[in-house]
Amino acid sequence: MAKRHRTKPTRFLLASAASLLVTLLMVRALIMPLFEQQQQDVYQYRLNSSAAAIADFIEARKAEIRSLSNTATLQSMDWAQIRPFLLTQKSIGQRNFEKLVLGLPNGHFYTTLAGNPHAENLATFDDASPTAKPKSITQRDYWQVTVGRNIKNQRIDYVSNPMISYTTGIKQVIVASSIHDDQNNVIGLLGGSISWRKITKLIHNLSANSESSEPPEANERTKAQGPSKTKEPSKIKAAAAKYMLVSKDGNYWYHWQPEKVIQVQTDDQGKEILDRRGEKTVELFNILAEKSDSLKSIGRNMVSGKKGNGQALFDGEEYQVFFTPISNTNYSLAKAIRLSEYHAPMWQLVIYLLVAFLAGLFVYIFSVYLIPREPNS
Repeated sequence: MAKRHRTKPTRFLLASAASLLVTLLMVRALIMPLFEQQQQDVYQYRLNSSAAAIADFIEARKAEIRSLSNTATLQSMDWAQIRPFLLTQKSIGQRNFEKLVLGLPNGHFYTTLAGNPHAENLATFDDASPTAKPKSITQRDYWQVTVGRNIKNQRIDYVSNPMISYTTGIKQVIVASSIHDDQNNVIGLLGGSISWRKITKLIHNLSANSESSEPPEANERTKAQGPSKTKEPSKIKAAAAKYMLVSKDGNYWYHWQPEKVIQVQTDDQGKEILDRRGEKTVELFNILAEKSDSLKSIGRNMVSGKKGNGQALFDGEEYQVFFTPISNTNYSLAKAIRLSEYHAPMWQLVIYLLVAFLAGLFVYIFSVYLIPREPNS
């Protein structure tokens, strides 16, 4: 009889250990995958909201440029009339564009910031010199798409690749729209320069508002519609994310490491290197040229316009990366979360379940072995 009393607790503890093991296996096999899928849905939802905010911002800028390019003033192609007209437009102040560009069919151009009075106010290599040569934008993708290769005279809106401004030297993208005459022939382009500083501010706002289900920046149309009725999949707390904005060619336009964004090339003495046309040469940094094969794989998906997520290596550290295209642009947005931070909520769930199980087990043991029972009558 005494032997049975000694072995009963042992059997109970073995049974409890087996139950604990089964619980852990069930959590690992059933609950954690469901939790991870929900977490992926949350991050993808928030990234989609961020991409929608950027798309809204750029679409609003395209609408402004398109509207101006269709006016009679712009169709005159008379810079003496066009410049004051552009400067008086309330919707195109420093809040949105660093400058505006009027491009000509031969590649010469005017800007609202500079011009050579000795060359009919065209942008030149030295705006103070009467003999300075005009600059040209024929090598720019936005001129080639809207004017140079537009042989069918289509009305085209275009968002350029990242570049260094010929006139101000800042990092920028150009939102451009073709200009047409009364016979619908292409006679030039109007472009608005969005600075890297503006894009950086927008990305930082997205990061700061990552807990919100509403896009942090919306255009007037979105604000007029009121708050979004789409509910966020969950209120899972988001880990700190690092963003990347990649062009259709894979070049970084935004990266949390600023040195990976387009840079002016310099020689050993720090002097800027010029090309044969006298323009500053630049160095582009491309996601497809990264050392990490996993990151290059994600980059290929991004430039293909795909949406999804995967793991990638950044500077020797693993990250979970979510990516999605930005509609009506040639860009794709991604955010990366350290794998340790990304998995932290799942391990917290495991700990909570274990604590709950052990608490229940303790209560059971206490009730069975420590609470005195009345003798059988």
